[in-house]
Amino acid sequence: MRQRKGEAWKKAGKWVACTSIAASVLAGCSGGGDGNNEGTKASTAPSASSGPYAKHLDISWVGHNQIGKINDAVNNPVKKMIEEKFNVTLTMVPLDVHNKEQVNLYFADGKTADHIRLNVSSTFLMEQGLVREVPEETLRKLMPDWMKSIESMVDPKIVASSMKFKGKLYAVPFINYSNLQPWVMGVRKDWLDNVGIAKVPETLDEYHEMLKRFTFNDPDKNGKNDTYGGHGLQLYLRGAFGLGSGNAFYADGSGKVYSSVLTDNYKQYLKTIQAWYKEGLIDPESITDQRPQQRAKWADGKFGVLADHPWWYASTTAGNITKMVTDKNANAKIEFLKPFTGPSGDKGAGGASYPAMQSGFYFGNKTSDEKMERIMAIKNFMSADDNFYIRAYFGEEGKGYTRDSDGVIKVAPDYLSIDKITQEGIGQYFALRPDNWEFYKKNNVLKIDAPAYDVAMSSPKKYNDVNFTVNSTNEAALKYGTAVSTVVTEFETNATVGKLDIDKEWDAFKKKYLDAGGQAILDNYQKLHDEAKK
Repeated sequence: MRQRKGEAWKKAGKWVACTSIAASVLAGCSGGGDGNNEGTKASTAPSASSGPYAKHLDISWVGHNQIGKINDAVNNPVKKMIEEKFNVTLTMVPLDVHNKEQVNLYFADGKTADHIRLNVSSTFLMEQGLVREVPEETLRKLMPDWMKSIESMVDPKIVASSMKFKGKLYAVPFINYSNLQPWVMGVRKDWLDNVGIAKVPETLDEYHEMLKRFTFNDPDKNGKNDTYGGHGLQLYLRGAFGLGSGNAFYADGSGKVYSSVLTDNYKQYLKTIQAWYKEGLIDPESITDQRPQQRAKWADGKFGVLADHPWWYASTTAGNITKMVTDKNANAKIEFLKPFTGPSGDKGAGGASYPAMQSGFYFGNKTSDEKMERIMAIKNFMSADDNFYIRAYFGEEGKGYTRDSDGVIKVAPDYLSIDKITQEGIGQYFALRPDNWEFYKKNNVLKIDAPAYDVAMSSPKKYNDVNFTVNSTNEAALKYGTAVSTVVTEFETNATVGKLDIDKEWDAFKKKYLDAGGQAILDNYQKLHDEAKK
């Protein structure tokens, strides 16, 4: 499994932080659902007293808990609901799945569970034989709604190639729309009006002209020369040169793996941003400012365009970056740019990683076929039935949540606390499913917030990491990744502020990159890419 910058559930480990914005609760946290359902389906699970669920089963469950807390008591409403419908007794294992040390000790002691989902790197489970192999035929037969949802978001060929580890299937594959969602760039529409720009930029040249007017044409009409075009402009600018965020590794049409930062496109990107910096279009403090400083300046109207995840622009997000502007300027308006076209016609947005299917859940190496199949039935029904899923995730309607006039879910304030989530058994401990954008937008996005999400979902993606499937960890990246990233960061920073001549230093930079471990990382990725293609 490809090592990521943190696990796929980095955000979800902070469930309460995510759910404090009601409309975003499924995006950053739940991992969410089928989304192909129109309205909600009627409950179609067979009765627990007959059919495939006639035999009672005892199932142990390690789920994605709320900072380690669980409620395994009989008064856990969601647990009870599942037990009654599927004729099982569920034992919730008290393991903090976000704590790597606890997880390692748990399995080192020889412990296991029937259902296993972790929020730390789980490659070791497969490498050490701690989880059982899953028959793909059984998976597709018993989890058709789950798989249909995944394959509505990701090309089935990519799903098929990325869900296996060294040629074998261990994890039930998982992804949701938020894993695939790039960032967006918001622009001060009132500034566009003030400087005489009728529409948002669609080309690199138009974007450059906008930055110049935002810097020199007094866009806030206060009579002072106190604004910049932007504070960190790299998102769409990188996309315009065919680049994702950071140091990515891509495979070309012939299958040769290369580093994005060793390309001529990266060189031209650096020369462009260096020129803009020299023009004074970029806040010079952006080199050292952290996010709090950036946002304070954005709120104060010191620059006019900002890149971030659409979730942060949403009105339902606590401390959102739209309200922080409008609170200080009632006339301020935010519009969202689509990725603009670069010199060669390329465009795109970063912020999303290449689809990785092995972040779902596992079955312990001692789990029987019948227990595995019962768990599959539970999880597929969670994906197939919106009513069941929403009840399990949010609680009872009228208590855990209500809906506004547009049908959008509004979470009750007292259901946003860890204690309440644990008490009710809600959240993703049981209610995990691969939500797609259609479901999320219909149930969780206010109309006022839809534009940012719509731009993000329609943007061409420039992946942060790789653009190909691998089915094992790049050990060289683990060993040399930090050193190589340091080389890139130093060169990009010095190039941006004009401390070096990019053309003269280019060959030396490439050599330093490769010698720091970049060559070993490239070689390992080439090997993993070739193996995955077999």
